[in-house]
This record gives sequence, structure tokens and C-alpha cells, in this order.
Amino acid sequence: MLPILFQSHDLILYSYPLLMGIGWGVAYQLFFSRIDIPIKFAQILFWGIFVFAWIGSKLLFYLTTDSIQDYELLLNASFWTGGGFVFYGGLIFGGLFIALYRLSKFPLTTQTMWALMPAVTAGHAIGRIGCLLAGCCYGTQTNFWWAIELHGEHRHPTQILESLGLILLLVFILKSRASLKSFALYFMGYGVLRFGIECLRGDAIRGMWASLTPSQWISVLMVLTGAAIYYSNYFKYLSSRKAN
Repeated sequence: MLPILFQSHDLILYSYPLLMGIGWGVAYQLFFSRIDIPIKFAQILFWGIFVFAWIGSKLLFYLTTDSIQDYELLLNASFWTGGGFVFYGGLIFGGLFIALYRLSKFPLTTQTMWALMPAVTAGHAIGRIGCLLAGCCYGTQTNFWWAIELHGEHRHPTQILESLGLILLLVFILKSRASLKSFALYFMGYGVLRFGIECLRGDAIRGMWASLTPSQWISVLMVLTGAAIYYSNYFKYLSSRKAN
């Protein structure tokens, strides 16, 4: 755990916001190297997703954290600029902005939509290293060989495991072509990964909904959505072959 990378009289460099910034920077480069729409529309798409994802990740953190009860906190600037983000909230609100973008009749192609996936996956993988350094999103206690020491206990390295899983998913996405199958791969792949990681998580501040965490319920929806996309695309392929 290394929440502060550097400190002097004039400067404090925190690891979590630094890694978040690097993650978004890498996502920016990956996205803009693969788009096929005019740059001005791609800028609207990227930065719109950035703003909506920031808001969504903070709102879902607020809604799923049992210890937060103060509604006035939502009016506090430090809440919006400080730590405490839930990835799924950012993903949901990012998707909401994409829907609004399409309603605005701005150009959006399958290639550009596909370009978002490696950007999101790579940025997310880097962000999880920031979680490790900050000491958040930590695992339950374990004596397994991969245990790391965090908060005075030997714990599952959930941040590292998720980051490695995201890197593996990124490799598959980069090798895929811009198609609905690629979206299905991301939804199912990350849904399964996150559901498993949640089983090892030890930071229980987000509470439980029935027998699962909020992120596990969303992971189930992710997998079902990915499966629906995959099979709808598969049946369309079979129909086109029969027509020929």
C-alpha cells in the first residue's frame, strides 16, 4: 500500500488519482487511434463519456455504501473530487451518454464503438493498480500463496487479479474485429471476472443485496446482456446463410 508516492513542502503526489489520470490518458490514446468518425465528434463522445462516467461512478458509490446517509454530501465538492468510485456506475452512465449521443444524430459507427472497448479495458486495468496502492477494493484474509499484506493482514490480491484479468480481456478484444461479437465478449468476460473477484473482496462497505453484492447483481446482468448480444448475432448469421 502506497497512497502517497511523493511528498514535499510544496507537493503531495497521491497514487490513486495519478493512476486514474494515467488510465484515462491511455484510454484516450487507444480510442483516438482506432476511430473512423470526424475528430470533433469523437471528442464530444469521449469527453461526454468521461463526465457521465465520473458522475455515475460517484452516484453508485453513494447509493451502495451503507455508511453514507447524508444527502447534503451530494452538494459537497470534496465528495465529487475525492476518492470513492464504483466502476459499474461509470459504465452505466457512460452507456447513457452514448444513447444521448446517438439521439443527437451525431455520427457513430461500429468501428468507433469497438474502439471504446480496449480504451475502457486498459484504463480500468491501470486504475485497479491505483486501488492497490491506495489500499481500497482489498480482498479477504487468506494464507494462499498469492496473498499480499494489506491493512495488517494477508489478503487476496483482488486488485492485481482484476487488473490481470482485464489485461487478458484486452488482448482478446484487440485481436477481435469490430462486430457485435466483440461487445458480447466484453460483457460476458468482464461480468464473469467481476463476479469472481467480488467473492474474494473484503471491503464490505457496499453492503449486500440479498445474498450477492450490488456489483455481482450487475455482473449477472452483464453476462446475460453479452449472451443475448452473442446469440442474436449468431441467429442473424444463420438466417443470412439460409437466405443465401
